[in-house]
Amino acid sequence: MSAPLVLITIGYKNNVTPYAQAVARAGAIPLVAYAGDEGFTVPENVAGVVLGGGASVEPSRYNAEHDPTIKRSTDVERDDLEFSVLDQVIPRGVPILGICRGLQLLNVYHRGSLHQFLGYTDYKGNHRPEEHRAFLAHTVEARAGRLAELLGEGEIHVNSIHRQGIDTLGEGLKATVYSPDGLIEGVETDDGSILAVQWHPEELALTDPPSQRLFSDLVDRARAYSRRQTAEASKQLAAG
Repeated sequence: MSAPLVLITIGYKNNVTPYAQAVARAGAIPLVAYAGDEGFTVPENVAGVVLGGGASVEPSRYNAEHDPTIKRSTDVERDDLEFSVLDQVIPRGVPILGICRGLQLLNVYHRGSLHQFLGYTDYKGNHRPEEHRAFLAHTVEARAGRLAELLGEGEIHVNSIHRQGIDTLGEGLKATVYSPDGLIEGVETDDGSILAVQWHPEELALTDPPSQRLFSDLVDRARAYSRRQTAEASKQLAAG
């Protein structure tokens, strides 16, 4: 079977290279869609999606007003792009991996809400240290689900580049990974079609096996999706 096509959504201010390299190392072909690609249609042969990190989700998406004490950092065009992408791929059953903002957007898409600034909450972890992007800021523990299978037992060290986090968990999502202060750091669906993490594995994947496994798993799921699509097309062709 040829390498599957994996769509990566990203903002113009964000570096897509680490995502694309991690996807390629896992054996897939990356296709990039940027915020502002108005009317973007997901190609039929896309077999996987990575929702990358970037700007905050517009608070009105989860029925909140922007807190004026927090510097606004949103990208409405990207929200539009990614909501449209999810509208197209979720009904198809295309596997998804969300990363940082991608986790937050998936939570909002599933009618959950976000803390606009973790500094105003009881969470005590340093989730956005003034360090380089690969700095290991804290640990997380995967307690159940597919993410536990991929990340292994016990705590692992991760980087952390976010000021926001999940408040109310979205419908149909399970929280399976947590940081020591109790913040949700990983979510997934029961069928394993959607996985998302709050840290940035693309920055660690070259040297950290658990990080690369997240991308390898997405590509494995993409291959399985492609096989199902091929089998279904063959059945329909045979049925005339």
